[in-house]
Amino acid sequence: MKNLVVGLVAAVAIIGGGFTVTHVDLIPTGKVGITYNYKDGVKDELLKPGAHFIPPMNKVKEFSTSNEIIVLSKDRRDGSKDDDSFKVATSDDASIPISFQMTYRYIEDQVIDTYKKFKGMDGEDIVENRVKTVLKSKISEVTTDYSMMDIYSGNRAQLNEVLTEYLNKDFSKKYGIEVLDASIIDVHPDKKLKKAIDNRVTALQEKQQAQAEQEKVKVQKQTEQLQAEADANIEITKAQADAKKTKIKAEADAEKTRIASEAQAKANKELSSSITDELIRMKEAEAHYKNGWVTVQGAGTTVVDATEK
Repeated sequence: MKNLVVGLVAAVAIIGGGFTVTHVDLIPTGKVGITYNYKDGVKDELLKPGAHFIPPMNKVKEFSTSNEIIVLSKDRRDGSKDDDSFKVATSDDASIPISFQMTYRYIEDQVIDTYKKFKGMDGEDIVENRVKTVLKSKISEVTTDYSMMDIYSGNRAQLNEVLTEYLNKDFSKKYGIEVLDASIIDVHPDKKLKKAIDNRVTALQEKQQAQAEQEKVKVQKQTEQLQAEADANIEITKAQADAKKTKIKAEADAEKTRIASEAQAKANKELSSSITDELIRMKEAEAHYKNGWVTVQGAGTTVVDATEK
């Protein structure tokens, strides 16, 4: 009897353990899960990465919150299963095949609402059956603002930035998806389109060359004009300097003459003021003493040396 009880307990434990194991769901790193059943609907509790016991009748759907990539390319080496390249429209009414890739992830806070909106679909289902079906048309909505040459040229950085912003705004609202990067990675024109592009490239190069020549001539003329203006300014400056130099010299000469005149006038004044009656009589006495008397008589002046008489 004891052995029977032990056996029953062991059997129950084994069955219970097996039941528990079969109802444990492991949510991988980089993903979250939601649980639902047909009676109560979706539970408002998000399953984080790790092991979770899932009650009977409940189901789990997973959504990736880590970075995932959609690749739609011509070459399988880029990640596509087949030739998934597609055509987009341009502003100059061309239709050009491209390869495209998009990096995205589900917005964790919106996962439950996203599942409720697309009930019955997990993250991969929504991407495959909803996102990819509208992706090509959404890209064309952007490329119609760009010419064939804008898309064909290697410098597509601005276009890819606009694509990323446009798709992120639309997909985050509709699908709870954050678009991290959306890029046209390659262009695949056929022979006819390639010839048309080559012709446009040649015409553009010729136009750029002509513009470069015109700009060169323009710059040369501007340089010559600037040089002529500089030479004229030099001559004007030189003339002004000479005139200023002449003016300074004339002013200096005039000042020198004025000073000399003032000095002469001062000397004359001093000399005039120094000639007194006493000085005159003294000079006459000195003359008499040296030369004798001088007598002046009428118009016929006779100078008589007193010593000779």
